Amino acid sequence: MMAFVLALSMLVQSDPAPAKDSTANEALDRFKKSYQSKDIAERAAAATELAKTPHDKVVAKLGALLLVDDMTVRIAAAKRLGGTQGDLRKKAVNVLSRAFPANAEQPLVVVACVEAMETMQDGMGYAVLRANLKSPDIQTSKASIEAMNLIRDKSFVAPLIDWARFLEAASREATNVGPNGRTVTGGGMIPGGGSVGDPDAPRRARVLVPLVHKALESITKQNFKSMNEWAEWWRKNEADFKPAK
Repeated sequence: MMAFVLALSMLVQSDPAPAKDSTANEALDRFKKSYQSKDIAERAAAATELAKTPHDKVVAKLGALLLVDDMTVRIAAAKRLGGTQGDLRKKAVNVLSRAFPANAEQPLVVVACVEAMETMQDGMGYAVLRANLKSPDIQTSKASIEAMNLIRDKSFVAPLIDWARFLEAASREATNVGPNGRTVTGGGMIPGGGSVGDPDAPRRARVLVPLVHKALESITKQNFKSMNEWAEWWRKNEADFKPAK
């Protein structure tokens, strides 16, 4: 633990100081002119050039690009945010994480956001991805599942199974069906992601559970019809499992 704290303190001490406001403003002015181009590659290059100026205004602008424009520009902005250093990293992680809902239909952008956070610190991107998985916002959770489908890391399997079981249980609770009436069944309540009797639970389950099945199939190369089957298979195979290349 002390070694980690020391390493972090050394990293902060060696980081370059943020650019002056005047320098950042000049960089933003140059970006504004370049960004007017109709060529996608030129706009992506403008984002790459802007990122060379470390400043909170620059991080904010790159974060804004994650929500608009072509996928190529969004990915370029995400990758450059991954190079953020010093105190600006906290703001960069914040804008990268908040970009999930807007990119629910652009999983490659979400993957780029996750990889950018991983560049800043090993494990950070995956941790944010697992946290966003359990978001009550359908788009945020959808974006996380789609990204897990593409990244295919072993650490995603158990959270995906747990989340789908929660979604199914919450859906049964909301519609007051199942062997125990209004008692949530099927694995128990998973912390976060909704509440008992949530009226949106059935729709959330209809949208997300099939995506979870798809992601699990992509990661494991297995195919099961129910989450109970997935859970049982994972219990037996987790220790020795390695995702196929």
